[in-house]
Amino acid sequence: MLLLRILLLFTLSTPLTAAPYFMHCYDFGCKTTQELHFSEKHWHDIRAIFNSGQFDRAQEKQAIRRAVALMERISGELSGTHLDKAGNYPGYDLARQMDCIDESTNTFQYLLALEELKLLKWHRVEQKQRRIVWFVTHWTATISEIDSKASFAVDSWYRDNGEMPYVQPLDDWRRKRDFPPAYNPELAAN
Repeated sequence: MLLLRILLLFTLSTPLTAAPYFMHCYDFGCKTTQELHFSEKHWHDIRAIFNSGQFDRAQEKQAIRRAVALMERISGELSGTHLDKAGNYPGYDLARQMDCIDESTNTFQYLLALEELKLLKWHRVEQKQRRIVWFVTHWTATISEIDSKASFAVDSWYRDNGEMPYVQPLDDWRRKRDFPPAYNPELAAN
């Protein structure tokens, strides 16, 4: 029901010429939501990530990662979730922390905004996905390549606020495989 409410608010928020706004989730399981509006400068900075040249699929995935990280930093500043720690337990005692439900819902909205603003040329936004491993449920936002139909997780839960989310083929994410450096180049240095 909450997801439906968020989608309706997102869809009916403003005329098509205006920038989207978000119902930002936090406090584990979207217990708290806050309406966020980005400034024109914020949207300019987000668009600049995608307007920096011609992208192929791989480069657009990296632009998506950078944009989601920037959008998370902006949302963190506006909502007070800027101290959010990766995972559930490192920041459990801090106010305004986020679990995978919050993270995937927020990332899903960021991706929808990128799509609505026609910044994505190689990818489309798909529904959130979940996996269950040993009775533990985990959620992620997803994208798919338009031409190949290959699906990818865009998972920000593993990272502190404002860090680039991990991208991984969805089938590998479902099997809880390691995040590949091919989609997350910073991991190659580790």
